[in-house]
Amino acid sequence: MNKTGLSRARQSERIRKMVVTAMLSAIVAVLTFTPIGMIPLPPPLLSATTVHIPVLVAALVEGPAVGLIVGAVFGLCSFIRAWESGAVGLTLFFRNPLVSVLPRLVVPLVAFGVWALLRRLIRPNAVTDKLHSALAAVAGTLTNTVLCLGMIVLLYGGDLTAMINEMISAGSADAAYLNHAGAWLVAVVGVPNGIGECLVAAVIVPMIKTAVDAVIRRSSTRRAKGNQQ
Repeated sequence: MNKTGLSRARQSERIRKMVVTAMLSAIVAVLTFTPIGMIPLPPPLLSATTVHIPVLVAALVEGPAVGLIVGAVFGLCSFIRAWESGAVGLTLFFRNPLVSVLPRLVVPLVAFGVWALLRRLIRPNAVTDKLHSALAAVAGTLTNTVLCLGMIVLLYGGDLTAMINEMISAGSADAAYLNHAGAWLVAVVGVPNGIGECLVAAVIVPMIKTAVDAVIRRSSTRRAKGNQQ
C-alpha cells in the first residue's frame, strides 16, 4: 500500500473509532435514562442492568482507549441520574463520583486485559473468540459490581450500618449482623445481581462483538479493493 492509501486507511480508522465511540456513548445514555437499560430477572433476583454492555463492546472491538471514553460516559450518566432522581437505597451513594465514575473507568481496562490475555493463551478462532469475549465480559461485569459496591462499603460502610441499625430492633438480629449491617446489605444486593448481570453480559457481548467485527471486516475489504483500483 502506498503512502496515500495508508493515510486514507488511518483516517478511515480514526473516523470509524469516533463514530463507534459516539454511537456506544449514545446507547449508554439511552440505557441509563430509560427503563430499557434494565432486564427483569426471576425472583428473588432484582433487575439486571445492561448499561455496562456498550462499555465492554467498546473495549473489545475498538480497544481500551475507546472503552475508557465510553466508560467515562457511563459513569457520568450514572452520576447525573443519581442527582436528578429521587435517589433511594444504594442509588443514593452514586452521587459520589468515586462510586459512580471511577469504577466504570476500570471496567473496560479489565475486560480488554482479560480478552488480550486469553488470546495469547488460546489461539483465537470462530469458537474460542466467542469464549474469550464471554469471559472478558464476565470479568468486566464483576469489576463493575465489586468496585461500585466495594466503594460504597469503603466510603459509607459505617453510615450505612448505622442507618440500617436504626431500623432494626436490637433484639431481632444477631450482633454480628448489626455490627456489619451495611456490608451485609451490599452483599445481599450485589451477589445475586452480579451473577445475573454476568450471565446477561456473557451471552450478549459475544453476539454483538461478532456482528460488529463482521461489519468492520466487510468495510475493510471494500476499502482495500477501492484502494487497489
